[in-house]
Amino acid sequence: MSKSNRTTKKAAPGKAKPAARKPGKAAPSKKPASKPAPAKKAAKAKSAPVKKPLTKKKPAAAKKPAPKKPVKKVSPPKPAAKKKAPAAKPAPKKPVVRAAVSKAKAPAPKAAVAKPAPKAAKPAFAKPAAKPAPAVQKAPKPAAAPAPAPAAAAVSAEPVKKGPSQPLPAPGPTKSGALFYDSHMHTPLCKHAWGEPEEYAQQAVKAGLKGIIFTCHCPMPNGFWPTVRMAESEFDTYVAMVQRAADAFKGKLDIRLGIESEYFPGCEEYITGLHQRANFHYVLGAVHWQAKEYLNKFETGTIENFRRTYFEHLAKSAESGLYDCLAHPDLVKNYHPDSWCFAIVKNTVSTALDRIAATGVAMELNTSGLNKSYSEMNPGLEMLRMMAERKIPVVIGSDSHRPVRVGEHFVTALNHLTEAGYEKVSYFLNRQRIDLKISDVLASLKKAADHNA
Repeated sequence: MSKSNRTTKKAAPGKAKPAARKPGKAAPSKKPASKPAPAKKAAKAKSAPVKKPLTKKKPAAAKKPAPKKPVKKVSPPKPAAKKKAPAAKPAPKKPVVRAAVSKAKAPAPKAAVAKPAPKAAKPAFAKPAAKPAPAVQKAPKPAAAPAPAPAAAAVSAEPVKKGPSQPLPAPGPTKSGALFYDSHMHTPLCKHAWGEPEEYAQQAVKAGLKGIIFTCHCPMPNGFWPTVRMAESEFDTYVAMVQRAADAFKGKLDIRLGIESEYFPGCEEYITGLHQRANFHYVLGAVHWQAKEYLNKFETGTIENFRRTYFEHLAKSAESGLYDCLAHPDLVKNYHPDSWCFAIVKNTVSTALDRIAATGVAMELNTSGLNKSYSEMNPGLEMLRMMAERKIPVVIGSDSHRPVRVGEHFVTALNHLTEAGYEKVSYFLNRQRIDLKISDVLASLKKAADHNA
């Protein structure tokens, strides 16, 4: 209150002075000076109230974040409780598993009741399911579905793995003294062979053999060289023919089902499926240079280059893992036989034999070569020595297309093996190799032939 009184008192004398000094120039200058003074005071007065609301807004801003904190604390525990609830739902799945197990156990006794067991005594060539059946009987507890799968896969793998390292023990001779098998012969289904399987079997008994394995030319896809093989539609007929002969000669001669299976690049998938269609005891791989398809594709360049291509494919056939043995391994010498010279291709043959030896696949000594344009067994003696150096197992086959040739030239073939450096000769059953001493086989052939004469 005292400050306001002072301002009013000073203003009063100011007004009286300009009235007395009208003519002077100083009067107007003082008037504008007095006006800005109150303006400054007014500005100060106005700024003072502005500061006060700012202090009031600060606590208001502090109050707003306070309610947000409790919202965050409350929200996390609610979803946590919801997530734990669905974790307890897997519990009802247990009865579903038990139901599946109970269903799996049901087919097991059915497999045991199944009737392939009495048929096991027969070759049962036509039914590839006969192999899985005994496996189910030995272990009825496991489910029946997975049992056949490993058995089918093992067919193609066993010949390479078990053939060379774990040959089956040699079975004893029959009452007649017979001990050996002829592992290569055909049926009329190949369109260039004559005589029924029973006729081939009768000749085998005379030759002093314990058994024979039919290996007719397999069907091929896309009409591959159809004039020298069974048709696709005749495959079941072939299996039935061999079964018929096996039943007719039961107790006299052991007759087995095999196949001469073509090797042609690009057909491996078809051949793999073919080998699963029957219970083959022996799969004989063959590269036939005579096929028109083979000549059209690979007969380029010189004669020697064509022969080198043949031996390259022979090695690839062994490396495919599809075959137990390779048929007539130097058959290509009948391609322009007048110009055949083993020395020219010897290095190529050596490389091919190294690759074949690494697979463990056997090779055939084919006696029918004596009846071909180049009159020599397949392979010839020099190549046979190279095979012996690499310890490649050898199987003897007559490649009979007529009954009279079953077991033909076997004594000569065995003597060739001995001359080349071999002490044992082999054959296959259940796609596993069986080794016999050459001396024992020679003695058995003579004894059994005399007994059956």
